[in-house]
Amino acid sequence: MTEPPHDLVGALLFGPDRGLVKARAAALIQTLAPDVDPAFGATVLTSDDLITDPARLMDEMSAMSLLGGTRLVRLRLDHERSGAAIGKIIKQIDADPSRVEAKLVIEAGDLSTRSAIRKAAEAAKHLAALGCYPLGTRARRDQVRDQLQEIGIAVMPNALDLWVPLLEGDHALAAAEVEKMALYKGYGRVPDATVTPDDVRTLAAGAQGSAIDPIIQDAFSGRIDSLDARFRRAVEAKTSPIAIHFALQRHLLRLCEAASRMETGDSALAATRALRPPIFRMQEDAFVATLNRWNSRALRSALSQCQTVERQLKSTGAPAEALTERLLFGLANFAARRRAA
Repeated sequence: MTEPPHDLVGALLFGPDRGLVKARAAALIQTLAPDVDPAFGATVLTSDDLITDPARLMDEMSAMSLLGGTRLVRLRLDHERSGAAIGKIIKQIDADPSRVEAKLVIEAGDLSTRSAIRKAAEAAKHLAALGCYPLGTRARRDQVRDQLQEIGIAVMPNALDLWVPLLEGDHALAAAEVEKMALYKGYGRVPDATVTPDDVRTLAAGAQGSAIDPIIQDAFSGRIDSLDARFRRAVEAKTSPIAIHFALQRHLLRLCEAASRMETGDSALAATRALRPPIFRMQEDAFVATLNRWNSRALRSALSQCQTVERQLKSTGAPAEALTERLLFGLANFAARRRAA
């Protein structure tokens, strides 16, 4: 990312691809506030934080750093119930940027041209408005190739031709699929590692879904005996434990997103049907049942365990099958206890 203007106070990043919004916000922060202290210099607000107290945004922007250096305020918007108030604050900041002590990064979903927040940011001289829309085929190819090259893994052009159409839609999910492939190819520890079309057919999203989805459903439903049988069959059929792990992680991320919607008042069914891309109708009942069985705290804990296993999988000689199996059965045992309670 090029150097931002010296008088830029902040930016609004918005668009239907929340994964791309998040990735570009992280890149912007590296140039807008490279010296920000992650523990004490960054304040994270959500749209719910401003419902009853929209002035808190200006308070946080005006607060001075206790330890010196740049302060950062990140505002993550899931709705626009305080949109008019936030738009007014953006105008105040733009009219007199000297009154604030922090940089502002706002991350939002798809905002219409009527959005008060978007209109204020687009009209501002000292804030930028950056639309984040799904990548085209060429940009997605570059994302895949560059992410693998950073680790020291090449990819055949015909493998890209086969793989890229499977990665359309969400930037974060695409990045996770590339990370999964990197693990499968040795994560840079194998000299001259190259992704081939056969690797894509073996590991890419959707290639093994019919075998993996029931395993994940068994884990979240607490069906331990069924999970054991299905996991054994999958391993014997050469299904990659890494593919199972990343499918589980994707499923958890979607559950966490739906659980966050439930915390704002949505029912489990409404939260499920609001997800994009949508849950297949044939899987909807099972997804809703999981949301009703697992609360958001339990889901976040499960996601944290999943991410810990991901870090372990990147270690040399990590036993992928054993680590994935232990995680799955840990989740299944928890679900079984919840069902019996």
